[in-house]
Amino acid sequence: MIRLFHKLEHGGTLTERPFEELTTARHDHGWIWMDVLDPSEEELRDLGERFAIDPLTLLEIHNYSIFPKVDDWGGYVFAVLHGAGGREDKLATSELDFILGEDFLITLHRDRSPAVAFVLENALRAPAFCRGGPDQMFGRIAETQGQRYLPLLDELDEQIEELEERSLQSDPRVILDVQALRRDAVVLRRAIGPQREVLLRLGGEFSELLSDRARRQFQSVYDHHYRLVESLDASRSLLSAVLDTYRSAVSERMNEVMKVLTVYAAILLPLSLLAGLYGMNFVNIPELQWRWGYFALLGVMATVAIGQWIYFSRRGFIGGPSLRKMTGVVGKGLAFVALAPVRTVGQLIELGTGGRDEPPQL
Repeated sequence: MIRLFHKLEHGGTLTERPFEELTTARHDHGWIWMDVLDPSEEELRDLGERFAIDPLTLLEIHNYSIFPKVDDWGGYVFAVLHGAGGREDKLATSELDFILGEDFLITLHRDRSPAVAFVLENALRAPAFCRGGPDQMFGRIAETQGQRYLPLLDELDEQIEELEERSLQSDPRVILDVQALRRDAVVLRRAIGPQREVLLRLGGEFSELLSDRARRQFQSVYDHHYRLVESLDASRSLLSAVLDTYRSAVSERMNEVMKVLTVYAAILLPLSLLAGLYGMNFVNIPELQWRWGYFALLGVMATVAIGQWIYFSRRGFIGGPSLRKMTGVVGKGLAFVALAPVRTVGQLIELGTGGRDEPPQL
């Protein structure tokens, strides 16, 4: 499906015209924008003949490009950008191709593009939104497409925080969730990383078809993508830290189990010794004929068990902090410093001098 839009040179909004009026629209004052959804080979050949597009460019449009790119063909600029999308309940990127000429802009995409739909909706009703030429419209679409990554990164941060809490509780599902988020982070990084370099070239002295205002737009979009990449790299590091925390929590839980078993074994060891001593088959054991010997032995065994328990508790072998009980304080690392009231200069001086009247000797 091909939609044709025309923008007058002086003022006015973007107006939609039938595709049959393409030749007339190009001869009228202003510039045109063509949005092509899922183009066929015949439609691509027709566009190539009408706008003098190189066959190599048409071939790249027909074949899905994994990485973003930009080429200057002299009479036009060909760019491939990627936006966020989904495929079978999995995060994926959708390709959006741009062909920018002196008086035309062509956008081509296989699936519906939310960025194009948003820009088109506002350009049709607001004259200020379609101000400038096709190069500035190109910049608006690229900026809108970059803004759509923000909700994904916000959701990624929220899920990482949730995984941090669950990792301290030794939740075995953490591993699968971390791997899923890692895959999504790789998908986003593979698209945003190279796209950042494309925007950097568009923001420089790349082509005469880009005005100074359009270059400033792409510079702003480049700064936005640069921060997105930094945030993604930080999220990937946090996911690795979540796995380390989970392994530490599992190890700590296992240590608790082994510690309890060891304490029980240590307490039962002397009791087993006493029971085994008086269970030997010797006749001449003095205490065997004692009337209260059985109760005395039980008292000695109870005293030994309680004494060992007290000894192990005082040595710290029993009890202590548990990672599973510390989830309520996660993330409060430096919060007490940030929320603490600022000391006055006088307090700082008094603290530094130790209450002396004379300044400290350096």
